[in-house]
Amino acid sequence: MKILAIGAHPDDIEYGCGGLLIRGADAGHEIFLHVLTDGSATTDADRKTEQSTAAEMLGAKELFWGGFKDTGLVQNRELIVALENIIKKVNPDVVLVNAPGDAHQDHEALANCAVTACRYQKRVLFYHDYTTLNFQPDTFIDIGDVLDRKRALLACHASQVNKQNPTGLDLLESVGALAAYYGFMAKVRYAEAFRPLRNLIEPI
Repeated sequence: MKILAIGAHPDDIEYGCGGLLIRGADAGHEIFLHVLTDGSATTDADRKTEQSTAAEMLGAKELFWGGFKDTGLVQNRELIVALENIIKKVNPDVVLVNAPGDAHQDHEALANCAVTACRYQKRVLFYHDYTTLNFQPDTFIDIGDVLDRKRALLACHASQVNKQNPTGLDLLESVGALAAYYGFMAKVRYAEAFRPLRNLIEPI
């Protein structure tokens, strides 16, 4: 199976669906990452190198860069075509992307364009990103046995882990809290949550 995960910035994918990707890679599935910007707007850190390190740790088959400007993603034909081109190249069985309804304009533009770009994809799942709003998931995956490895993936993004946050909750703490919350919803200890745009399942 080919799994394509899409994020607006370095660390979005690991935060939202890193556990699923780890479990997918462990099961022998091919993992592809598509990151639309280099995340350079608010830091001098080399976030592309951080993302490449995380992709290597994950065992991703390929990491694609969109080449768009951080904080400058726009819901338009250019972004849709860029997404379509990678989808055609990978021909994924599953697409993962951040959910529509987000406080960050890049996430919002990406999610809305992905709905169009994925119009022929049979399995598309929205994940909960750091600034997602009003997320109502109904699909979960148990990540209790890989949560520490998910934290290790996120730790590759040292510039974001060490960034001062007004809430006082750092990236690794927040992803653990989110996993516990969704674990409670899914009736396991730790989980990631998704909301399908479309999810064709095989007969039981």
